[in-house]
Amino acid sequence: MATGRIERTVVAGQPGWRKRVENVGLRLRLQKGDPRRLFEAERQAYLSLQGKHLPFPRVLASSPGEFVVADAGPSVKSILQREGAYSVRGQAALVAAAEALARLHRAGYSHGRPSLRDICYQDGTITFIDLEKYSPRHNTVSGHAWDVLIFFFDICILTGQIDAAVLAARDAYCAVDNQGVWETARRRMRRMCPIWLALRPLTWRWLTDHRDFRAIVPFCALFLKQV
Repeated sequence: MATGRIERTVVAGQPGWRKRVENVGLRLRLQKGDPRRLFEAERQAYLSLQGKHLPFPRVLASSPGEFVVADAGPSVKSILQREGAYSVRGQAALVAAAEALARLHRAGYSHGRPSLRDICYQDGTITFIDLEKYSPRHNTVSGHAWDVLIFFFDICILTGQIDAAVLAARDAYCAVDNQGVWETARRRMRRMCPIWLALRPLTWRWLTDHRDFRAIVPFCALFLKQV
């Protein structure tokens, strides 16, 4: 991570990450909203989740304008990029992330944007970071379903296909899901996929090199077909 807004630090001998209010220009302010308000919402989210035995990092320090959370190891995304989704560690990280997400949902909480860069894996333990999109009002089956769609779309971006690693992650999530979250996500995809797939031929010439675009077909197939 870059120094400045987010940087490494040590608090009472424990490695951590310090995060400060983002200083943005007018364009990003219009796109993302008031950075101080967003920062404070995230800081309060971390504080509110402490002591609940959930897979979020411990807050090492907190004050208006900055907070520090304990280091939780490399992100799942960085592991997959460095070692590959087919490596032993890569597959273990994906399965562990899917199981942890399902257990988080089973406990009644949604992350808000569980992309692979916001999920850390160290010594077999998963930790969810970056709570900018967390909100208690999303702690519903509908909110869990959005989490699932975001998580698996991010996996499909990296793999570009439905393979053993993707299916293992799906099976790991479904094995823990006891609220019908996967089925809720499938119903949502049945409404969205026809639109995505109809637009795909129109944009193929310009977007064929974009990994996000190439992920649409396997992503839709994962939820709409029995694979």
